[in-house]
Amino acid sequence: MTTSESITPRVRNVTFGLVNRAVKTVDALTLLVAAALARPLSEATLTDITWAQSLLLGVLAVIPLVQINESRRVYRWERYRSLRGQIVDVVLALIIATAVTGLFAVVFLPDSIVESWLVAFALGALVLQMAGRAVARLMVAGMETRGALKRRVAVIGAGEEGEAAIRYLAAPGHRDLYELIGVFDDRAARRAVEIAGLTVTHGVDDLVKRARQERVDVVIIALPWRAGQRIAEMMRKLCSIPADVLLPIEADWINLRGARLFSVGGLPFLQVARRPLKGSDAILKSILDYIVAGTAVALLSPLLLTVAIMVKFDSPGPVLFRQSRVGFNGRGFDMFKFRSMTVDPTDDGSRGTPLDNPRITRIGRFIRRTSIDELPQLFNVLRGEMSVVGPRAHVPNMLVGERTYFETVQEYAARHRVKPGITGWGQINGMRGGIHDADKAKRGVELDLQYIENWTLWFDIRIMVRTLFGGMAGRDVF
Repeated sequence: MTTSESITPRVRNVTFGLVNRAVKTVDALTLLVAAALARPLSEATLTDITWAQSLLLGVLAVIPLVQINESRRVYRWERYRSLRGQIVDVVLALIIATAVTGLFAVVFLPDSIVESWLVAFALGALVLQMAGRAVARLMVAGMETRGALKRRVAVIGAGEEGEAAIRYLAAPGHRDLYELIGVFDDRAARRAVEIAGLTVTHGVDDLVKRARQERVDVVIIALPWRAGQRIAEMMRKLCSIPADVLLPIEADWINLRGARLFSVGGLPFLQVARRPLKGSDAILKSILDYIVAGTAVALLSPLLLTVAIMVKFDSPGPVLFRQSRVGFNGRGFDMFKFRSMTVDPTDDGSRGTPLDNPRITRIGRFIRRTSIDELPQLFNVLRGEMSVVGPRAHVPNMLVGERTYFETVQEYAARHRVKPGITGWGQINGMRGGIHDADKAKRGVELDLQYIENWTLWFDIRIMVRTLFGGMAGRDVF
């Protein structure tokens, strides 16, 4: 392992964030350049878009492109290593950005000839962005070779916590990103002389002196939380070092997926859960829901009418099956489905429907296997009770074996922090077809929480596409 005796840089290294912001800026600039070039390139095909309109359309294209890339986490330095991955990233984002730009052009420039301009713009942007990503790939490779992306880490504490942190950072998957420069402990006399090849140095004062001579990017105070007074004293000494100071979280009961520092009236707290889908995220998801549900109802109205007639004549009972389900914030609502079974007023749905249930009708068997019975839930979406994508809506007191879901899975109620969905991350990952054991129930809740905590507009679109192309039909979705 390289130590500070061999490398003692004093200038702070290039940060990952700086690299990512540079690539994002280049993406935006290439769209503007492509828009400027599209005007003369498309003149041969008699486009009548002006220079000002061309540049304005280029600016409009920047917004969806950056949003899509950020939602897919494209701007991450490790993504620039893969040429194939960058081709996919660039092409996908450009398709969406060009489509949005074309929509604006058609709406706001209805009398203009925009087709040739769009083709010239898309091709120009593709060439320029791929050139930009190729340069980014070479630059990242060069910076990795020079070690410019490595973060220099000092560890305070030679106990169990410190040793665990050192061995973790020295593992093959991390040693390319972090350079351990030393271990410091104010009780060095009681500690091991060496840990993982690093000499244990006495005291934080020595680290402060060393930081004045060479670069230190991160300081990890690897001490137990009960040593609060020692930690506070160390932090006072470290305040002059321009480095990130980190404390490990040792409480196993804390859900770290949403943990971060939070201030209430200036008083600091550790936030261990957050409200999902608030502000602009909630607005974007609602807009997507209403657009998708409204379009689907309009396009599928002949199918909906045909199925309604078939259900009506297949067996006695109503066309639509209404059942109480648990929705957003634990509130109940009536969910709509095409009736696929004979009527039984004693069945509350808490045990689900087995594949061989004799109450399933002939039409019901078909519409269940093709998920057509779920289509009336589009009206639940338009009523604001459901989303197109979200956790599956369960009946109250849903059973897993002989116990309720609440009793089986501790985090089950956390699913209700968002609206339930017609489809979802759990459904396309094997959670359809009935959940009858505790392991599958826990897996389903884990997938739902992954969706809630990692929601993006692109995530919803991915789930919708996977549902349409493979997640709607078959024996397993019954």
